[in-house]
Amino acid sequence: MKRLMKYLLCLLAANTATAQHFQFSQFYAAPTYINPAFTGANVCSRFSLNYRSQWAGVGGFETYQVSYDTGIPQAKSGVGFQAFSDNTGAGGIKTRRYSGLYAYEARLSKFVVGRAGFSAGMVQRSIDYNGFTFADQIARGNSAASTESLVGASVKYLDLSTGVLLYGKNFWGGFSAVHINRPNQSLLNGFSPLPPEFLLNGGCRFELGDHTTIDQKNDNNNTIMLAANYKKQAKFNQLDIGVYYTKHQLVLGLWYRGLPFFKPTPAYRNSDAIVFLFGVSYDRYKFGYSYDYTVSKLTNSISKGTSEVSMAFQLCTASKNKFRKKKYPLIVCPKF
Repeated sequence: MKRLMKYLLCLLAANTATAQHFQFSQFYAAPTYINPAFTGANVCSRFSLNYRSQWAGVGGFETYQVSYDTGIPQAKSGVGFQAFSDNTGAGGIKTRRYSGLYAYEARLSKFVVGRAGFSAGMVQRSIDYNGFTFADQIARGNSAASTESLVGASVKYLDLSTGVLLYGKNFWGGFSAVHINRPNQSLLNGFSPLPPEFLLNGGCRFELGDHTTIDQKNDNNNTIMLAANYKKQAKFNQLDIGVYYTKHQLVLGLWYRGLPFFKPTPAYRNSDAIVFLFGVSYDRYKFGYSYDYTVSKLTNSISKGTSEVSMAFQLCTASKNKFRKKKYPLIVCPKF
């Protein structure tokens, strides 16, 4: 029975979470995912990789992300590409997403820059029933195969997103809307439109110590950043809020994910995890590790928590650095 409940939990979570969006604690390490307006906003072209292993104690989820984006200074634009792969626990639910990205940048004042972005992607969701355990298998002594005649199913659909971003020397703020075309995600040839998801994110940076000693290669020598990311989809919502401390190449972060004062249902606590972050940023290379300590009713002893790794590499050119230095402030948001 314990084994059966584990699979039922994974299946339920897959229908309520994976079908809607991918979860990252280090969402600023995948900025074009939370807002396509971030496309090309860096000084350099950037490759990034993200891996998340969530709730390994109950089968859990595994999510992979790879992306590339670059700025086109002459056109005040940015372009990019990102791909996601999400596997739901011991079950057979898989999601693949491939997206193209575009953003346009404009100077709104001497100290404020605005950006608008758009993302268009193809999503494929599939289910393989061989990954599940059914009642007849348990009744027959945990048989390797079920007597049920089940055929896997899949669906493909177009997924569109858009967003805007404002930033200055020490602040940033953005809004994005995901699934704006309300695609049909049904795996059973029915009609199940995916509700739009809305995100608000932003924060500010406070410089500590002597500002004149800041290294040009790493302009966050000694800083504190406050940041938040709010999501809403249908009647469900989520808030990630936390702080980063950066000292030279070292980054430490502490986050809380949840919104306990706004419950979509009376029995839902809407309190998920406390996140601990460690990151290293050196020249054009970045590496981050985070651990989510579960504080929901699932408990950390059952879920075994969540681990996440991010890596990024930046490729700079002299022309881009010259353009940025003369005309536009650098975006200050976190890198993890």
